[in-house]
Amino acid sequence: MNPFFMISPIDGSEYLTPKCSLNRAVMKKLPLYGIEDGIEGLAFSKIFSTPVLVEQMKRRAKYFGVDLSEYSDAHKPRFLNRALESESIRERAMADRLAVQFGNRLGLILLALRRGETENRLARDDWDDACWQYWHDLSTVVFTGGLSSGMLGRRFKEQIQYIFDRAGERPYHIMLFDNGAYLGVMGAAQRLMRDDTAAVVFDLGQTNFKRAVVRKSGGVITGFSPMDTLSSMYMESDFESREARRARAMELHRYLVKNIVSSCREAALVHELSDQIIISIASYTHAGVLNDQRGSYAKLCELGENYAQLLSEEIAAELRRPVNVRLVHDGTATALYFSDIEKSVCITLGTGFGVGFPDIDIH
Repeated sequence: MNPFFMISPIDGSEYLTPKCSLNRAVMKKLPLYGIEDGIEGLAFSKIFSTPVLVEQMKRRAKYFGVDLSEYSDAHKPRFLNRALESESIRERAMADRLAVQFGNRLGLILLALRRGETENRLARDDWDDACWQYWHDLSTVVFTGGLSSGMLGRRFKEQIQYIFDRAGERPYHIMLFDNGAYLGVMGAAQRLMRDDTAAVVFDLGQTNFKRAVVRKSGGVITGFSPMDTLSSMYMESDFESREARRARAMELHRYLVKNIVSSCREAALVHELSDQIIISIASYTHAGVLNDQRGSYAKLCELGENYAQLLSEEIAAELRRPVNVRLVHDGTATALYFSDIEKSVCITLGTGFGVGFPDIDIH
């Protein structure tokens, strides 16, 4: 059994807890010296993430004389991808330096997971030997997310291979997936939707609120109609008081209900929808219950123990028809798309590392 799975006492399905997170791991000991020794001692989240990459971009841009002023922090990684093939020597040189640096960092993180050296094991006290053995025995790593797409993703893959070759270590098989904006929607729909139905499926992330109408027939997705992406709102996670946390949770809840209801009404003009509403959410969750400690959606626990039930009741009242909301961890939703790949893990490269396991049994 996968050591990162838990069994829900409510419905018997498997689910993930924060134990699976890579962001909390620490590079207490580098598995290979002479590449970038300064990252030793840092948490994985401080070594590789979109915010860390953006900060390095700003520093490199000043050195190479590249103007990034017209790009917001959210769009700087897209610029980096294009800059790898830019006609500007300065832009290309800057982008190449960053691709090598962060590809090496990603390689060192994977190498540390493969080797599971004692110092790194001791720095992760919630992982037992079975957890480290899982990463040692793993065959395939599927990378998704904006940082894994296009030329940037391919350069990262090259550097990962370089790190493992230099260390003389058996490499993971690395798979990249371009254009994966709706992988979470597709994965969740493929596994969780009832057959011969149509439903609105949502992906609630830290930055964006994606939505699409999906049709399923004969066990496969037969129709996919994306709707406009919305911005995630009210995503603060640190509060001075319980009252402030609850107040912000209510604002977030109202925003979600409003947009889910309007999405369903819009979709119902064209499609005959089932009572199912499937939501991939950036939170650890099982049987409708959200994790109350981690992430921007954790504050929704202030509104009730079973958030899926609360949503179902309020959305049903607004739509005046029965509604059954299903919540699924976003990393799990994405991983479900790759359920045919054995001994694999799906890692989303974004604000932090998102992790999902294709072999999870949810129902």
